[in-house]
Amino acid sequence: MRKGIYRYWLWVWILWMTPTTIWSQDLGNSPYSRIGFGDLFPEGFSHQLGTGGTGASFSYPFFINNINPALSSLNRITILDVGVIGQVRQVEDNQSSFQDFGATLGHLAISFPVARNWTSVIGISPYSSVRFENTFKLPVENSDFMTDVTFRSSGGLSKVYLTNAIELLGGKNNIRRDTLRNRLSLGLRINYFFGSTIDESISSLDRGNAVSTQNLNFYRRDQFNDFVFEPGISYTMRMKNDFKFHAGFVYLIGTDFDGERLTSVNRSFLDPIIDNSFDIDTVSESTKQNITFPSRLQLGLSLEKTDKRSGLAKWVLSADVATQDWSEFSNFDNVDTLGQSYMAALGFQWTPDLASVRKGFWRRSVYRAGFRFDRTALRFNNEAIDDISFSLGTSIPFGRSRTNLNLAAQFGSRGTLDKNLVREQYVKLSLGITIGDTWFIKPKYD
Repeated sequence: MRKGIYRYWLWVWILWMTPTTIWSQDLGNSPYSRIGFGDLFPEGFSHQLGTGGTGASFSYPFFINNINPALSSLNRITILDVGVIGQVRQVEDNQSSFQDFGATLGHLAISFPVARNWTSVIGISPYSSVRFENTFKLPVENSDFMTDVTFRSSGGLSKVYLTNAIELLGGKNNIRRDTLRNRLSLGLRINYFFGSTIDESISSLDRGNAVSTQNLNFYRRDQFNDFVFEPGISYTMRMKNDFKFHAGFVYLIGTDFDGERLTSVNRSFLDPIIDNSFDIDTVSESTKQNITFPSRLQLGLSLEKTDKRSGLAKWVLSADVATQDWSEFSNFDNVDTLGQSYMAALGFQWTPDLASVRKGFWRRSVYRAGFRFDRTALRFNNEAIDDISFSLGTSIPFGRSRTNLNLAAQFGSRGTLDKNLVREQYVKLSLGITIGDTWFIKPKYD
């Protein structure tokens, strides 16, 4: 009884401590985040980032799969998953460099069975992050004055979603999946995207200590919201010698976001004698337009070696590929420098002994490694911006419970110093906790 009370209060504490920073996500200062919707967050949760973000074809039944909605059908107990993500980044060009850090809530999701072969997931997570700031001085022609110019961008998009997954082939129950020859699941995730990006340009003309400083501020906010549908399919075939083959397909259906742009220009001056600012004039305008959001396709294949005693995976080798054509993206008639993006990832995960009863959590921990190549949608001077990374991760169980601490580290480099471009080297860290419990089960005896 005491153990059940502790588990209940752990759920309450996690939900209560979930910060509202999900709407002010921040992955650090990056000039690349000013383009499009900004830096895109990884789709996978903490336990999936350790394998390079693979997950379209395979999932453990005691983890939530956030990549392929069809694989949610494996979850036959209630699962809560919450995680945070942070990034240390060094940005450099041919003249200078700087370091920066950003962190935010990575995800919050709960999965629960609705019927025998039907599972639902409700969640919220950030989709993109925009943060950039640069300040420099410019001389004013035909004068001795200098102008301080600051460019600043912030914001990003978030999404809330509802997933429903049904297992079409899988037998009468889902207790012993290792006895099944084939398994087929379908899933649909309904995403609601919302958020805004803000661009500011501030020019300050300093004409001396005894004379007022004049400021010219340009402000632009683009706000987006709409529903996006994401179907998925998963197929598993059991082979000889305790091997299984998995295949998965996910398709995010493109749509037109509802967009609204607010633009304002403000001119003011600061009187140094009375230390007060006065607005001279302000001009503002608001427009609405549909914003094209492109479709995304992801495919995955994996090979699993099953542990005979537990019926779960001993090791899994996975490969995913994905593509999204961002050349279709348009933002209030401004076509950014974007093209088609490609992703290829390879991941491996291994568990020494899932059914171990001996002391030592390391025997039942899951160890992961992955490699990922992204040809991003960014294009500058006819140069594609590539992102190459490798990752390590683990899931550590809490005793004999269904609770796991998930850790992942991603080490990568994005961009190049060629053609006067910018290169970013980063370490991305993800920390999550997965709590599994048996809810919504009607007792046979009162």
